[in-house]
Amino acid sequence: MSLSEKEPVGASATLSSKVFNALRRDILLGVYKPGQKLLLNELKARYEVGGSPIREALLQLSWHKYVVMEPQRGFWVAPISLDELRDILFVRRALAEQAVRRSLEQGDEAWELAVLSSYHRLSRMDLANPAVDLQDWADRHMAFHLAIINGGHSPLIIDLMESLYNRLERYRHIWFDPSLPSGLRYSDEGEHQAIMQAVLARDVARTMELLDQHYSHIMTVAEGLTAESFPKQASQAV
Repeated sequence: MSLSEKEPVGASATLSSKVFNALRRDILLGVYKPGQKLLLNELKARYEVGGSPIREALLQLSWHKYVVMEPQRGFWVAPISLDELRDILFVRRALAEQAVRRSLEQGDEAWELAVLSSYHRLSRMDLANPAVDLQDWADRHMAFHLAIINGGHSPLIIDLMESLYNRLERYRHIWFDPSLPSGLRYSDEGEHQAIMQAVLARDVARTMELLDQHYSHIMTVAEGLTAESFPKQASQAV
């Protein structure tokens, strides 16, 4: 998995960005488990790059909450827990209520088209297909939910919601695990289509009702998983 092939001299920023994306993807796919220590030599061998771009990528990942760092001790994949997941969804819901209301009241025709376009891009991804690109699905999923609230024209709200989505994304590999029984794996079940229709109808109450159901669906899937999906974290991975 060489990332340095044909990379020009002095392109360390570009290379660290590539490592960031590759390592982030591996964390989200569960290649590296929550609480697992990230060893520099192993990462250098896997991504076939030097130590500097690996360290830069790890620092970036720590800023984005995918990785935790302890000075002089190293880096670990950020731990996960049902309590944190509940907290993320609670804050996301609280912020979404005001963001959705503002967006549906102020959104113009261009915003409506952006919502519709982002939904169609998301709807083209079939989660039942074993070969589906889950990273592509996650990107389209985030784009759809951010498009809904973008009609309010508040960069701060968008930044806060994007940060919450990034933290929630760390849980994605758990409920998409192909080894889970089909009844436990997350599936769309028409949720996003219903949300899109309520948004375009400018129905704030219905949109929030559907978003609440969407969040509850995610939490129900997580709570139905085995304890092994939420392992006890090593003491150093705070």
